[in-house]
Amino acid sequence: MNPAQLTTFLLHRNSHAYSDGQQLVDDTQKSTPILIQGESVYMVDLPLGGHRADMELEDRMAIVQQSPELTIPFYLHSHIKLIYVHHGHCTLSLLHQALQLKLAAGDVVLIDKELPHRVENTGSEDMVIHMMWKQDNCSSYLGHESAPSSNTLQFLTHSLLHTIQTQGYFHMKSSTDAAIEDTIVRLLCEYFDRDFCSASLMNSYCDIIWTQLIRYHSHALQLNSHESQHATILELLRYIHEHHQECTLVTLAHQFDYHPNYVSALLKKETGYSFMDLLQTERLNKATSYLLHSDMPIPAIAEQVGYSSVSFFHKKFKERFGTTPSHYRHHT
Repeated sequence: MNPAQLTTFLLHRNSHAYSDGQQLVDDTQKSTPILIQGESVYMVDLPLGGHRADMELEDRMAIVQQSPELTIPFYLHSHIKLIYVHHGHCTLSLLHQALQLKLAAGDVVLIDKELPHRVENTGSEDMVIHMMWKQDNCSSYLGHESAPSSNTLQFLTHSLLHTIQTQGYFHMKSSTDAAIEDTIVRLLCEYFDRDFCSASLMNSYCDIIWTQLIRYHSHALQLNSHESQHATILELLRYIHEHHQECTLVTLAHQFDYHPNYVSALLKKETGYSFMDLLQTERLNKATSYLLHSDMPIPAIAEQVGYSSVSFFHKKFKERFGTTPSHYRHHT
């Protein structure tokens, strides 16, 4: 299936009243509503596999196409959700904010967990897709629970999640980043037209979508004069990454004309980690790359990434990864 075929396929599903949207309504009837601001609100979690014919157990995302002319009550999920408008337009109502977002083709909205919302009735040519990650932790959004994660990626992920939690949603308009929409379309093509390795491709697309959203959110913050501190943190993390072998708190502070105490407090406040924690993460992540992709002896790796003591390197490596460098090299 290609993007043009996807549009035809989704339009066909609209015209033939496929059961996705009705199933969503039916699911609300399985929970007892709670009254919020005078509205009945239902808890609805999309199925974890096997509930619908086009959903597989290993899928990391549950995907539902909203049926047209269908009245859906306010409901909420226990996980973060993405709404994508493939064609046409729709109105997204957020109960707590008493807000209605007008969404156009190509728009993407991330909705916080446990936020009452609904998409109002859509027309026969409006193609609205609901996508929800099945697990609720940062690693599940990027997929690789066991893979080392960079300081910058962790910071940007938490930054986006903070925006979603504070505001309740994050809206990316269609005109701002065509790459994200292109990846979502590729994911949907694989989802609705399964082929060899579709599951692997879809998991990769999930990672790419989340990473693209993180990058878009970061760029948006840097353009906001009130968020200049965000850019400062990125610069500090970039310097630690690029100079992890010899970086010290003093040299880092000197590079940006700050006092070391200020840099230490700023990093701790904005990332949740001390300077030494961030430095150790960069060094150990780099060490894993050498272990997996080179034949360099372990003492040489320790020195290459910035450790003067091999025993201290072993200690820190085991603290972080729960195993020795040698075992990691041969069993990962």
